[in-house]
Amino acid sequence: MAVSKRSIRRTPAPARDPLTDAIEPEEDEEAGEEAAPVSTKSSNNGDDAPIRGGWTAGQQVMDSTSNFAQSLKLEEKSVILKFLEDTPFANFRRHWIERSTKDGRSLRAYTCLQTVNKDCPLCEAGDRAQAVSSFNVAVVGDDGQVLLKSWDCGPRLFNVLKAYANDPKIAPLSKGFFVASKTGKRGTVQHNVSPVSRTALIEDYEIEPPDTEMLAKLKRYTSDIIEIPPLKTLRELAEELADEYE
Repeated sequence: MAVSKRSIRRTPAPARDPLTDAIEPEEDEEAGEEAAPVSTKSSNNGDDAPIRGGWTAGQQVMDSTSNFAQSLKLEEKSVILKFLEDTPFANFRRHWIERSTKDGRSLRAYTCLQTVNKDCPLCEAGDRAQAVSSFNVAVVGDDGQVLLKSWDCGPRLFNVLKAYANDPKIAPLSKGFFVASKTGKRGTVQHNVSPVSRTALIEDYEIEPPDTEMLAKLKRYTSDIIEIPPLKTLRELAEELADEYE
């Protein structure tokens, strides 16, 4: 469907997290889903598995029917995370473009072509790409179940996690657990992440650590989920951005 020249614009001052440098598409819940079409999904429990109740099991079913990567979206309420790998599964550059649709304002993510060592029309048009590193993590639910998520981290959070990965008391990342949350709104958004011991997990959070077998059943995301947009699409977007600011 054709888009009018006034239907997209570069967002001049979106909400940014001072820790991650990441754009927060607070008003567009679908933006994260559009950003990363997924070619892998978390595995089920087999044909003989019983039907389970509980919020985590419900979310797991909801996630399993989606064709997109399930991105971790933190809230003020802390969540317990388990890194499934010690390093990011994908490192790339990403543009966020604001679009106007019949349903209202929408933010859409486009992988920067410099990720694959090609000239990027959006960069040439003056739109700044965001550096992103994605980690496979499991969110540990209070009912003992786990959810596979992709945690997209900006430069500052990447450096925090890298420091943890190089700390002999904490490393490797997949060894223990972490507690994470988000505070603030708009320009004051801040993400917080810190290690939590197995003992504290049980005593302070009243959460039973998931067993190894349960974690092993989660099928990890790979770099194949990062969609590289066609050059023609990015050229059209770049032209419309240029027209918008003439």
